[in-house]
Amino acid sequence: MNLFILKLCWKNIWRNRRRTLITVNAIGVGVMALVWLHNYYDTFHEQIVNNAIRFHSGHVLVTHQENEVGKAPKKFIQNPASLFSWFKQRPAVKSFSPSVSTQGLLSTPKGSANIWFKGVYPEYEKKTTDFASRMVSGTFFGASKAENPIVIGAELAKQLNVNVGNKVVALTQGVDGSIGNELFRVVGVFKTDSNYDGTLVFVHISDARRLLSLPAGSIHQVALVLNTKSQIQAEIHAFEGRFSPEIVKALPWSEVQRNLMAVIEVNRSANQIVMWIILAVAGLGIMNSILMSLMERKREFGVMMAVGTFKKEMKNMVVLETLMLGVVGVFIGNVLGILVTLYFNRVGFDLSWLTSEPLVVNGTLIQTVSYPTVNWMNSVTITIAILAISVLVSWIPINHVSGLRPVQALRDL
Repeated sequence: MNLFILKLCWKNIWRNRRRTLITVNAIGVGVMALVWLHNYYDTFHEQIVNNAIRFHSGHVLVTHQENEVGKAPKKFIQNPASLFSWFKQRPAVKSFSPSVSTQGLLSTPKGSANIWFKGVYPEYEKKTTDFASRMVSGTFFGASKAENPIVIGAELAKQLNVNVGNKVVALTQGVDGSIGNELFRVVGVFKTDSNYDGTLVFVHISDARRLLSLPAGSIHQVALVLNTKSQIQAEIHAFEGRFSPEIVKALPWSEVQRNLMAVIEVNRSANQIVMWIILAVAGLGIMNSILMSLMERKREFGVMMAVGTFKKEMKNMVVLETLMLGVVGVFIGNVLGILVTLYFNRVGFDLSWLTSEPLVVNGTLIQTVSYPTVNWMNSVTITIAILAISVLVSWIPINHVSGLRPVQALRDL
């Protein structure tokens, strides 16, 4: 197709400037919305995943084969030394934190609460989760020399009316059927604005073992943080090749956080529905603009056919004009979408006005403020989709051209 045809098609789409501008603006606004929404939701979902990794399971959770993510205290790993040694040798493992966990009761003279006890090695936990960075009072097992230290959430501290330095009583059932009863002293209070603030406490892993009557050195699970999420499956595969699946298992964060993954999938599906609705509206706008243009040019097409122009060439012109409309609209939409994304990347996009309470799913905080980043693949995907739809919707105007007869077309004014 030569340069003359390109110039002719460009001139044709601008014959009716108002109609063309309306169509281009409709496409541009639709593309802008799609680019912005995709960039926003990508960042939003990434924040949710990162919070789940930093506060809950890490990228990979290693546990006893029969222990469903800490829900069976009697199913523990008795000799984890070989696990620790292997983790330290894996280049992909950034950090790991062994832990002992169980459900129990924490009480003071002011009240009591049903909570989860998590026994940890503080030096490992600080490198693996973000709880140590969320302290609002005291320290995360820092310089305190208190006997039986405990770190609790801000909501729990308020409920039990305790603060740093106060004593609390922990009560739980040991794995041997005995009753575990210990007196702890609060050395720190954390605040994450999630369910953890009222349901989770940290103690030294040795104190947790004593409380549960666990054998020395035993653990319930190990949370692994990798260098990147792309290494998860490779590390799980390597782990399964190294350790017996009848004894220990490695679970990706997505399996540990099934409820959270379900929310993300529903959110993505809704986003896809919105995308297809916008694409359909853009497609109808393009088709309407081209069809109206062809109706106004019947006489012109009659002259072209009368002087020997093939219908195939006229069909190609229609396709090219449709694509030109799509390209102009997509270009404007991508530029606007990227500019909107960059703006909110700087100032943040806050949805806190939608709810008065923190958004929490399966114990994981969903932040209401996001700083979306530009994902060029979103722009590429949307551009291809719009141009593909432009070609598809051009078939209706093409069929109109195919049905024209020179004599009849010349008679139409």
